[in-house]
Amino acid sequence: MERKKRKTEEIALKNPPLLSILKNDRGFTYIELVISLSLLVLLLPALFFSARTLETEIKKLVSHHRLQMEYIAFVTSVQAEIRQGRGFRTDEGALLFDLPTGETIRYKWQKRQVVRSVKKKGETAFKGMTVLANHVYFITFVPGRDKVMIDIGLQNWNANLDMSVAVAGRVEP
Repeated sequence: MERKKRKTEEIALKNPPLLSILKNDRGFTYIELVISLSLLVLLLPALFFSARTLETEIKKLVSHHRLQMEYIAFVTSVQAEIRQGRGFRTDEGALLFDLPTGETIRYKWQKRQVVRSVKKKGETAFKGMTVLANHVYFITFVPGRDKVMIDIGLQNWNANLDMSVAVAGRVEP
């Protein structure tokens, strides 16, 4: 019994079924070639279409994420300063307010950017420009007695983001 088993194993090692098929196979027939090329012609456009769709969706996702990060950075820096301010007012669309140090701060929208300028106590002109946000296509400041409402719209080539935030200012007792 064991001898028969060993002989079968030796035959299988010398002539495995897969190799015997490959040895006798001489290549594609014309029908197999036509079927293979037809499948290639059918599947190749689908592959290109799905790759293009995936790339477009990834671009939109990344662009939207960048705008969100821009908005978060803007709101974080503006909140810290507005919370110290008082006397909120607008002048030609720009937000102006006073700090306890006597400085007047101006947030102005120009050339798709929100720019911060400072006027020291006793001076007549605003000096310096710090860019707080890029890709801004609109911004509206609505000052209240002790808070400021900010509506901002950010836009780049692949995405846009519209947000509103209310920031409370310094409250005097």
